[in-house]
Amino acid sequence: MESRFFMSYKYTMLFLRIIFIVSVVWLSFFGPYRAFLNSYPIIDKSLIDVDEGSSMYAVLDNLKLNSLINKLFFKIYLNTNSIKSFQAGEYDIENKDFKEIIDLLIKGKTHTHTLTIIEGMNIYDLEKELEDSFLINDCSFLVCIKTIYPFKEGILYPDTYFYKKGMKASDILYKSHKKLDDLLNSIWVNRPDNDILKNKYEALVLASIIEKEAGNHSEKPEIAGVFLKRISIGMKLQADPTIIYGLLPNFDGDIRKSDILDKNNIYNTYMINGLTPTPISISSISSIKAAILSVPGEYLFFVANSPNSHYFSRTYAEHLNMIEKVGLGKWK
Repeated sequence: MESRFFMSYKYTMLFLRIIFIVSVVWLSFFGPYRAFLNSYPIIDKSLIDVDEGSSMYAVLDNLKLNSLINKLFFKIYLNTNSIKSFQAGEYDIENKDFKEIIDLLIKGKTHTHTLTIIEGMNIYDLEKELEDSFLINDCSFLVCIKTIYPFKEGILYPDTYFYKKGMKASDILYKSHKKLDDLLNSIWVNRPDNDILKNKYEALVLASIIEKEAGNHSEKPEIAGVFLKRISIGMKLQADPTIIYGLLPNFDGDIRKSDILDKNNIYNTYMINGLTPTPISISSISSIKAAILSVPGEYLFFVANSPNSHYFSRTYAEHLNMIEKVGLGKWK
């Protein structure tokens, strides 16, 4: 009887020892394993690339798993979760633990970049934005755009566009141009009954000049009214931003008297009659509306009286008085 009790006790203790050892081994593994999955990789860049056809283990190099045990944990997680492959693309791994990173790679939640086309931007500015982006620039200076417009400047819609690394620039630029054309058509049908602007192209040109001249959105109709009135009476527009555009991409920041008198600058509205040959920038919706929906106003002149606004004058004498008051030596 005692022998049976002793044997039962012996086996029970052996079983408990085994349970204890297994528990210690399990906890010794599982604790560090969980800690690994919830830890953050040591990275020198927040974005990593997973190439098409690359093995899962090639990702280890990007994640910089510095110890053999971490590499082992990584492989165990992949195997126990039946993860066979990662989706190609660019991923943002900043402030993400290993488990979150693996989830991104499995589901293909690639990083999204933005290209912001801003009103007032010209084709040279746009080219720099494309060069600094992650887009494939297959549309340098908008050569890819097939358009009804007789120019390439100012034919894009100002907006923020989203894209993935390696996407073609032309995909965004086509979309932007179509959006602008649709907008222009929708406003053009509501134009007032006059023939000062002969077509949509001229409207876009005038809108770009308004864009560069206006200090704020509210004064754009008045500025449009000044330019429309000047056009209607055959007076030169005399807009400084047109001179600047004609000097691009080598404008040094100063308009000199020689620039104002330069007859070889085809954008110099101090010398040429009417509108410039092309727009001088991308126009905002408010500038396009001002150009198309406005009529010749009561004013013929304006001068800046603050960085964000202008004083408008009906007569040249009144205009000269305001120039003297604000301390400027030239006029519009």
